[in-house]
Amino acid sequence: MPVVVSASVLAAGLSACGTVEQLSAAQKVSKAFDKLGASTSAGVTVSVEASPEQIVAYGKATGDEIEPRSAEALSGLNISVAMASDKPLRESSAFKDASGAGGPGSAAPDKSLRASYVVADRKGTALFEYRQVDAKAYLRADAKGLVKLVGEDPAQVDEVGRELPGELGAIRDVLAGKWVALDLQELADSAKKSGPARPPAPTGRPTLDPNSAKQLTESLKDVFSRTVTFEDKGKKDGAEHVLMSAPARKLIDGVLGAVKPLSAKFPGQFGKLPATAPADVPDKAIGVDLYLKDGRFASATFDLAQLEPGAGPGAAFPVKLAFDQTAPVVQAPAGAVRVSEKDLQNTVLAFAGTADEDGFPGPGSGPVTRPGDGARPGPGKPLTDAQVKELIGLGMTESQIEIFNELGMDFAEIKSLAQEG
Repeated sequence: MPVVVSASVLAAGLSACGTVEQLSAAQKVSKAFDKLGASTSAGVTVSVEASPEQIVAYGKATGDEIEPRSAEALSGLNISVAMASDKPLRESSAFKDASGAGGPGSAAPDKSLRASYVVADRKGTALFEYRQVDAKAYLRADAKGLVKLVGEDPAQVDEVGRELPGELGAIRDVLAGKWVALDLQELADSAKKSGPARPPAPTGRPTLDPNSAKQLTESLKDVFSRTVTFEDKGKKDGAEHVLMSAPARKLIDGVLGAVKPLSAKFPGQFGKLPATAPADVPDKAIGVDLYLKDGRFASATFDLAQLEPGAGPGAAFPVKLAFDQTAPVVQAPAGAVRVSEKDLQNTVLAFAGTADEDGFPGPGSGPVTRPGDGARPGPGKPLTDAQVKELIGLGMTESQIEIFNELGMDFAEIKSLAQEG
């Protein structure tokens, strides 16, 4: 998706871009993105196109060995996203979350948006599904399939289910492969409620004012127009082929320079950005192949090996993004088990009450620990109203703040989490 986002910003802002050939190819991409945003439904599937043999070879070339069994599971893995709305997608919360208008964290979930997310293996078996319909969220997981995917014994799922306490029935339902449902409006309403003596919560995360947004857009347009080129490569399998390429380090340096001025306004999101591209970003041109049919996006392919300096000749790890603007209608599943906010809090508190040998929470008994830390004996130091107000200003809800404090975290630790997003 970063590839698609980068291309759309460039295509929308190009007014002059070198040769006529480049401009013509960029105009095709721009028009394709216009059609995508103007449609009321769309589907995207991201899939691993690399064969098991390519994945094993890629691991050896990059010094990160990949077991054949893991490579077999990873090959063909795909994530499908489908969205439909009563209005153009560019006006829905899925596209407007960055402005705080109706996306996650908003006090008003977008009831017009219907969305579906599915993670499936190469055989098409759904390992995880999430749907959003009428401001309600539904999810289902094939826990045993996910465990098998990472090479572990699926019998562990049954063992964990037997150990769960009674108040964690919702987790038991998930492990059993049942659909569970959450009311997003209920969660949003609860999040904006303030307890006694607490300051009122802001309406959402900090947002860009029109002038700042315009400056950012213009800066990104300038960066992309100076670094990214489009080349018309003719037709392939009935689709128009456009190669989008750019020098990796120069492009990232430019984007960082354009975004860095926002660090003061958004310290949690941009405050820790580096001044230049990380050292492992290759100092060479990288390319993305875009395919258009009837003026609409059909697919995009990208070889991850381009990003690995040590990959060497012959190494390849192709991934593909396939687009479908006639995505199927997303419907609420029948028989979903309702999960309340209290169920969620019980789950967080119960799983944070213990930790395994690596410091990760899990069901059982004993106080929570972290790697290298001692046991946490109970709630952290109470927070002042000023501290709560500061954390809310960083995008956290009172419910989240209270849970973290109950788990033993003090103000500095919770603030650090908020700043890291």
